[in-house]
Amino acid sequence: MREKLAYEDRLDIRGLDCPMPVMQTKAKLAQMTSGDHLKITANNRDFIKEIHALSTQLGHTILEENTEGETLTFVIKKNK
Repeated sequence: MREKLAYEDRLDIRGLDCPMPVMQTKAKLAQMTSGDHLKITANNRDFIKEIHALSTQLGHTILEENTEGETLTFVIKKNK
């Protein structure tokens, strides 16, 4: 059984259309400390591709991803 990750902050971006989910995610990560974990809850399927691109661009790591069903969840580790 896999242990669940702890996270320092949460971001609920359900109901938001592009580009707001990415903008809010980027702003939240900017406020966090290196090594912190952010749990994001979304429902915009376009966000899946966008969060991967954003994480690569900013140098962060997606540790968990659940894209089954209507609710999407991600846990990102801020690396820088």
